[in-house]
This record gives sequence, structure tokens and C-alpha cells, in this order.
Amino acid sequence: MLEKEAAVEWSWSDAPVVLPLAFQPREWNAVFIAFYIAEYSGSTVYVTHVLEGQEDHAFEEKMKKDIAELASSLSVKYEHVETKPSSQPPGVEEIAKALVDTATSKGAQAIVMSAHREPLFRELFGRVSDHVAKTSPTRVVLVETPQEGVTIPKNPKRILVPVLKIEAPDPYIIAAALTSSASAADVEITAAKVISLPPTVPLDAIDMVLPLRKEEREFSAFTSLAIKTLGRLINPKILPVREVGSDVAQFIRERGIDVLVMFSERETGFYSFLTKDEYEIVSKSPCVVIVTLPAASA
Repeated sequence: MLEKEAAVEWSWSDAPVVLPLAFQPREWNAVFIAFYIAEYSGSTVYVTHVLEGQEDHAFEEKMKKDIAELASSLSVKYEHVETKPSSQPPGVEEIAKALVDTATSKGAQAIVMSAHREPLFRELFGRVSDHVAKTSPTRVVLVETPQEGVTIPKNPKRILVPVLKIEAPDPYIIAAALTSSASAADVEITAAKVISLPPTVPLDAIDMVLPLRKEEREFSAFTSLAIKTLGRLINPKILPVREVGSDVAQFIRERGIDVLVMFSERETGFYSFLTKDEYEIVSKSPCVVIVTLPAASA
């Protein structure tokens, strides 16, 4: 256990956070997440806008005012940064490169950005957020909103951290950041180890499967370490499923989950940087999903 404690980094530094914005209504959830992370870690936020020559200045001014109010309420320092690519309007890859270059020049520890749902063609071709996630030399936090109008509550009460394969600290750190101003009695953070069971095993018979009981003990040990380090009450749970995306979505509805936070290793394939199961969870979730990814490999 001592070796595991030493190997896991349970905090972020006070290095800056880059928040890319096109100043669109759908991006507010990303703004919310970025500033709460910055408040928790003592970071400056660089609100970064890539000029595309088609700006909506009226809404931009409104959003800047809302950002100023949020920053003031959290006592977070921030600056606006503008970058103008050579092409106008710039392509997806050019926008992504401008954002990654900004994060590098600012010495950012993370890029936090909106990643809204797109038609299948765009998801296959790649969104700006996908290109950033694949190339950023720092961690990336993508905020996926299921549909326009769905927002994270100001004080989220119920947070779900689903774990598919890798037990990583970042989702727990983000959950702690989102609940930093809430009392322990008001918050329920659930860490759920998602286990796909074969059709021959009943979902309610998980306690009878010996290998899974060992996995449950190991998962509970990691969760206990998170509780000890972050000072948050986290409920470990084994979540048996048949269809990962549908069953996790059902769990979210039944428990009234406000936001889901999950880790991805940046695997490549048909589902961009997500595995098939991760993609199913993101695409079927009825609540906002935060996907945290490590720095891209050199």
C-alpha cells in the first residue's frame, strides 16, 4: 500500500490552465470546470480565442462579463488571449495547433475545453477538441455536453467517477475541485468500477464471482487512498453491466447524477482517442461528462 501511495500524484500544481473559447453558449460548462479547477489549484486561467473572422461580438461581450463575475466569485486570476492563424477562416487542425502552441508558451498544466456532440461525419473527421486531445503535450480535460441547455449545477451534489480499466487520480481531483465549497453532508461522490459480465452470470450475483471480489477489494483500497488524500467522502461501488453505455446511463438517471468524470488513456482507433466502451458512456450519458486525458506521447 505504501508503494502505491508513493506512486500516485494526488494534486495538480499552480501552473496555468488554458481555456479555449469560441464564445458560444454551449461552452459555459467548460468555463465552469476550468475556473473551479483553477480555484482549487491556485492557477491562472488563460481564456484563449482563435480568431476565425466570424465572431459574434455581442455574445462575446456578454460571455466575458459572465466570466468576470465567475472569476470574481472564486477569486481566480485570468487573462484573455487572442491568436490569429494565417488562414482565415482557419481549418480544424490549424485552430487546434494554435491552442496547443498557446498552452505550451504559457507553461499550462492543462487545457480545459468544450467538446460538444457532432454529427457522425464530423466525429469521424475530427473536432477541434479531438485534434487538441491527440497532440497536446499537457493533460487535456474535455467537457462533453449531451445537448444544448444541459448545464452543471452551481454546486453539484452527485458526481460519478466510472472506472473501466485504469485507476487514475485526475477524475478524483476534479471531483474534489467541484465540491470544494460544499459541505460533506451535501455531496455524494461515487466511484464505480464498471464490470462487463457475460450473459451466463446474473447481474445480481456479482458477490458469488470470486475473481471480482478480489478486484473489488483492490478498487476499494484505491478509493480509500483518494479519501485519505483529498479529504472527500467517496463511495466505492462495483457496477455490473451488460451494455456499458446504456447501463451506465441508466445508473446516472436512477441516482440523479449531476456530472460524470472519467479518465481515458488516449487510445487510437475508430472512436478517435476513446475506446469503444468510453465512447458509449460519453455518447449515451444524460448528464455532462468530463473526460480527462494525460499528455500526448512524444
